[in-house]
Amino acid sequence: MRKEGKYSESRRLLEGLLLNEHYQGQAHLHIAWSFDNEGREQLAISHYQQALLGKLTSIERFDTLFGLASTFTSLGQYKKALRYFEKTIDEYPNSVEVQPFYAMCLYNLGEHKKATSLLLELLISTTSSEAIKEYQRAILLYAKDLDQKW
Repeated sequence: MRKEGKYSESRRLLEGLLLNEHYQGQAHLHIAWSFDNEGREQLAISHYQQALLGKLTSIERFDTLFGLASTFTSLGQYKKALRYFEKTIDEYPNSVEVQPFYAMCLYNLGEHKKATSLLLELLISTTSSEAIKEYQRAILLYAKDLDQKW
């Protein structure tokens, strides 16, 4: 229903699951997504937080942490977002999809050098471009200290 834009209807159905301890976490996650998709991010926050207190699979926990971090970012609450991006990265270090959003949050907090270094390292570790790979050593060297003069 949420994917069809029927946000209120989906939330009404999910609210019935909030009383069931087994499904509570999942229901809160889906309600949070519903509010996010509807552009009502502020209302999503408490549901993400409640979802973290419930029973979630590992994937659902990742989605909850990442969703909460992204929602705080969209609301301009960058310090709160940073906490959740870092928690997501700590718990799911192989989830590279978090890295660009984490870098954007760092940028918003004025940590331009750290953000740029992170993005350069991500580019090198994920690119399939032979042209970029050819300069991998130089790019990684600069990424370590963007201000260093050679």
